[in-house]
Amino acid sequence: MQVKKFEAKSMKEALELVKIHLGPEAIILSAKDTHRGFGLMGEKSVEVTAAVSEETLRKKKVAESKLREDLREKFHQIPATRQKQFINRVHDRGVEEQREMAMAGGGGPSYGGSNRRGSSQGPPVTQEVRAQVAGLRYIDIEDDGGSSLSPHRGTTPAHTNITAAAVGRERVRKAAERARMASAEILQEKAQPKSMPQTSMKAPDMAALEFQLRELKAIVEKFQHMPQIPLSQHPGAEQGLSYEMSAVYQRLTGQGLSVPYVTNLLKQAQREMDPEAAKKPALVDAWVVRQLLHTVETSPNPLQGRYHVFMGSAGQGKTSALVKFASHLVLKERRKIAIISLDTMKLGAADQLRIFAQIMNVPFAIVRNPGEWAVAEQKLRSVQHILVDCPGLNLKTMEEADWLKRMLPPADFNRTLHYVQSVTARDEEAIDQASRYQMIGIHDVIFTRIDESARHGLLINFQNRFQTPIHSFGTGSRIPEDFEMASKERIVDFIFKLSRMTREEKQ
Repeated sequence: MQVKKFEAKSMKEALELVKIHLGPEAIILSAKDTHRGFGLMGEKSVEVTAAVSEETLRKKKVAESKLREDLREKFHQIPATRQKQFINRVHDRGVEEQREMAMAGGGGPSYGGSNRRGSSQGPPVTQEVRAQVAGLRYIDIEDDGGSSLSPHRGTTPAHTNITAAAVGRERVRKAAERARMASAEILQEKAQPKSMPQTSMKAPDMAALEFQLRELKAIVEKFQHMPQIPLSQHPGAEQGLSYEMSAVYQRLTGQGLSVPYVTNLLKQAQREMDPEAAKKPALVDAWVVRQLLHTVETSPNPLQGRYHVFMGSAGQGKTSALVKFASHLVLKERRKIAIISLDTMKLGAADQLRIFAQIMNVPFAIVRNPGEWAVAEQKLRSVQHILVDCPGLNLKTMEEADWLKRMLPPADFNRTLHYVQSVTARDEEAIDQASRYQMIGIHDVIFTRIDESARHGLLINFQNRFQTPIHSFGTGSRIPEDFEMASKERIVDFIFKLSRMTREEKQ
């Protein structure tokens, strides 16, 4: 085995040197950029390490010796494939002449084997180096230098990565095909009657076969340690959904609906829909809409209850939701209402509600302890609805939860507990916070800031988690225009964006 290093200004020039000195079947062991200067100008260079078997190199030299001096230069410039064809023709012709001379009892030049006297053995090659001779052969590299061996400019990797899975598979296939063809030729030759005497020299075809088998073994061993790149799959493939469902899967998960819920929904669609209809995204959309209209739950009577309590953590829009609901009751439903605040913790919270109550010309009161509820009930007996604003609490301690339970209107006061949740919150945070309020008991949920989010999957995820009906929506900052009672059709509209109401259209 001959192992040599070649240094040149570019990868193309280095590969040309490999082809000239080692032949078209040389195997590239490594290719790297060198940091040291090249030549007098100190330019950076490329270093390529290549190897070739003694037998292959001898064939190349014998073929070149058959050419005149003026033709050798042209021989070095032709493509590697044509070089190999010429070398093989010269070798086959020489082997045939040797056989004829052997049958005639004469001697002649030896073309087979690697035990020819006087041949250069080259430096000794260790077992590790032999195991590394699994790179690309020069003949597998395009002559224009556009090979995967070309190092990326601007980087100096220790070794250029030439172990892409696709290249490895192609090399294994080619090496296996060469070994198969060589084996068939050897078996055919053995089946024929032997007419020439036994010699101690190894047959050229057998030597070529052994080399090809060693090459194939090395390639397979290297390919087994190669990082395998998984093929890209369509969205939902990992969940067992068909390709036809991928568009709907992307739309629903893009709206923030949980992956397990969407997966179960679309698997049900695959089972129940006609196979031909399931291939059309529009029909799958229609099936999902029908399913949502059947399963989504809204408050059957959103005005039910005399006391309407607005609860939730800080920053979710409780006070704004109360004000919008109060305006809706007074202006659209023509109801008599009163407003009570429990929020004595946040500075100015009660004052804001007092000012709004004065604008609406409705009664306002502050309840500071549970005993004042009886007084409020006695004085506000003439009103139809009493809206109660609670302070924003996270309920992270039992003291907060116990305080809120004591301060709420008594259970026999015909109360409805509304949990207020912003759709701009993350699903994990919203569900974790609502889980604490579940200890107190919530009857429905009011979603706020609908206009501030493009993803409304929380509407479905929240209901799937708590089985709580949806009461109403806050869709903007205007009062009372940007408030609407929840409906199944409107929820589906938010998910599928069936109607896009702009700010100008609202006005």
